[in-house]
Amino acid sequence: MTHTLALNGNDWRCKPYLGLDWRMRAAHKPGSRDTRGWIPATVPGSVQHDLWQAGEIPNPTFERNSLGIEWVAQRSWVYKRTFVIDVTLRERRTRLCFEGLDFEARIFLNGEELGTHRSMFIPATFEVGDKLHYGEENLLAVVLELAPLEQPQIGRSSLVHTHKTRMNYWWDFCPRIVHLGIWDSVHLDFTGAIRLEDVWVRPQLNADYDNANITTELTLDSTQDTVVAITLTLLDPQGVEVAAQCSQHHLRQGKTQLALKTAIAEPQLWWPNGCGAQPLYTAEITVADMHTTPESISDSRSVTFGIRHITFISNDTPDPSARNYTLTVNGRKCFIKGWNWVPLDALYGVERPAKLEELLTLAQRAHVNLLRVWGGGLIEKENFYTLCDQMGLLIWQEFIQSSSGIDNTPPQDEAFVAMLLSEAASIIPRKRNHPALALWCGGNELMSAPDTPLDEAHPALATLRATVARLDPDRHWLPTSSSGPEFGNSLETIARNPLGMHDVHGPWEHQGLTQHFTLYNAGQSLLHSEFGVEGITNRRTLDAVIAPERQSPISLDNPLWMHLAAWWVKAPMWERIFGAFPDVATAVRATQFMQADGLRYAIEADRRRKWHNSGTLPWQFNEPFPMAACTSAVDYFARPKPAYYAVVQAYEPVHVAARFARQAWAGEPTFEAEIWVSNSELQLLKGILSWQITGASGKTYTAQEIPASAAANAATYLAAVACDLGRLEEDIFFLDLILKESGGALLSANRYIFSRTETLAPLFAVPATTIASTCEKLETHWNITLTNTGATTALFIWLEDARPPESSGSARLDAAGLNANHFSLFPGECRNVTLTWHNVPEAVRALDISSWNTPPIHIASHFPKERA
Repeated sequence: MTHTLALNGNDWRCKPYLGLDWRMRAAHKPGSRDTRGWIPATVPGSVQHDLWQAGEIPNPTFERNSLGIEWVAQRSWVYKRTFVIDVTLRERRTRLCFEGLDFEARIFLNGEELGTHRSMFIPATFEVGDKLHYGEENLLAVVLELAPLEQPQIGRSSLVHTHKTRMNYWWDFCPRIVHLGIWDSVHLDFTGAIRLEDVWVRPQLNADYDNANITTELTLDSTQDTVVAITLTLLDPQGVEVAAQCSQHHLRQGKTQLALKTAIAEPQLWWPNGCGAQPLYTAEITVADMHTTPESISDSRSVTFGIRHITFISNDTPDPSARNYTLTVNGRKCFIKGWNWVPLDALYGVERPAKLEELLTLAQRAHVNLLRVWGGGLIEKENFYTLCDQMGLLIWQEFIQSSSGIDNTPPQDEAFVAMLLSEAASIIPRKRNHPALALWCGGNELMSAPDTPLDEAHPALATLRATVARLDPDRHWLPTSSSGPEFGNSLETIARNPLGMHDVHGPWEHQGLTQHFTLYNAGQSLLHSEFGVEGITNRRTLDAVIAPERQSPISLDNPLWMHLAAWWVKAPMWERIFGAFPDVATAVRATQFMQADGLRYAIEADRRRKWHNSGTLPWQFNEPFPMAACTSAVDYFARPKPAYYAVVQAYEPVHVAARFARQAWAGEPTFEAEIWVSNSELQLLKGILSWQITGASGKTYTAQEIPASAAANAATYLAAVACDLGRLEEDIFFLDLILKESGGALLSANRYIFSRTETLAPLFAVPATTIASTCEKLETHWNITLTNTGATTALFIWLEDARPPESSGSARLDAAGLNANHFSLFPGECRNVTLTWHNVPEAVRALDISSWNTPPIHIASHFPKERA
């Protein structure tokens, strides 16, 4: 039978060396006298994390500490551990596998060099059956060489010659921490003479989606000519056998490829999040060697797969040259509600399963159906793809190539292209069984000239496309993102070439109280695959990375903000929108509101153009390092910022929204807006639209209620609204939208805030008010009711886990179709919020509730029920 021995864990040791000092000291050999200076290490892991945990370097995420650890990547590091192999495994065929070595390494077993390896995404494998000591101690040693010198965000793509994560060389959302480590699992695999090298389960649905032909392609490797019996069993999501076959095959020594054909009638279809369930089938394969006595299982494999048909079709555009950007799944057109994903940590070798699951759960709860795995990051570890399969999160996977600012064109030499071919030929087969994988892309923002995206005329992209077509022909392909012909989303480009706005990027900052809305109202993109708005991080996270006494001033003249937010302190724009900030707390609140409001409007503008535009992917969902400010919607500790909740609302299946020209209405006699509804459901919806203009005092100046209908799977214009601004008695006012079914059930609600002046500074002058709270504490969740008991609107109520940000577990909020966080309440208005505690012990649960103009509320677990 097959057997795997995991060599992961915390029983490794590591030590740094300069030059070949490790070889002179025989650090890699059994019995070495080099016993000083070793520290405990963990695999999978990261060199920097091992040093941090051993107390050899300070916390790299605090202030400017990362500057002091840049030396780590310029040392060689020896990792080693011992293990024992049972004597009963002596006759088995044995392979040592490193799933991920970052980046260049020499591998030794019992002092003998097995070989070298230079790739972080291609596994390093070695046949070691005759090199192991059975029943005795074995020594495995890995020498990690100095990290390659590669380009940071601003450099030249033409000088990049590795397929290694670029982000850590310095990016706008990650300081320079060049990663080294054994970053994925290590194991010994014991089989018989025949090994299953690859299993590809390829379902193909018929036109009616009621029958799936399943081709299971096997690659076997045998040490001898032999005859094998192969058993294939297919299990449905409930574990019930739905197909099986057993067949005999003659194998020659070396590799053999076989294709087994089966079928499943009335299959349970896999759907992306928001469109249906994610049933997963299992293919179980065993290979028995008929030449052994008695007949024995030589190898076996279990592969999970989903049955679905994904294609991309043309948009509603008069341009016949446009690529296909409209996602269809099992015959249904699906608007892409996406987000851009970056590695969950700069020290990405360290296993963080709880954080990964929490981040992907947040994406799922936000109605997201696709994550773009950005080309400056990772080909992620297997668990990422498995969770996406389970959660219905489609994956846009980029190869690890990216723009560099000065030039953005990858090398064209034969050696580089051959390296990419080798990388792709290894990566694609290991990911293609995942039903969540929707498309492959050549890289991020690759261009031949400024604002001119590359296509397959470049030999590197031509090679990648051909490799995808050969190894994964059912998957969609894009050469780069954005894929052009125009690169950027700007008013100038829209005016010059509106039909060239196919897949575009940008902007990444708030454009101003008029320009932001002018730009997004003028949108012409067919796919908006990257754009964002900046904002300061959550206050608890900010306090964890910059000591409070050093947070002011928020300026690039402050070295800490320069280090942790160099691209994202936009003081001139912030002052034009809000005026000067009196303190850090106000800056956090104001920029987070700006980020949330700006992202919401951008997404709503794209959804209004549904099927002319087929998808929207904000930049960025998460961050790999706790930045003081950037464009992420979820902070480093997996705690959402207000922008997250704004996108949750904008992506809801049925969403009522407004189109307007500006947020500050100084000099304008009349407020005007259009009301639209975006419907992701497959049926026509009929109901009642209510809208009103209300001041911060709670006074309603105008209101109307009209019948409304929303076309199936489309965007529909509902009404125009207007209000004489001369009638208003206050500077801050709201547009309130409520869409209900004819029977009264809520479909969607939305609330926008405006100023009658030139800026949003009057927000800071809204009089104080009070919130009454009740909290029913149950075993897994708290039922919270918040009521505005004062005379003015409570602005931007914020519910926040009161524990330190690095605490395990999470607090998840829901408000039955309404915005669950960062909402405003009119006088007398209340909101019910359910807070579900996920993996948080009851004794430490605590919640802080704040707003711009109310006293703070703290609720803790000490009492069964609290009223504040």
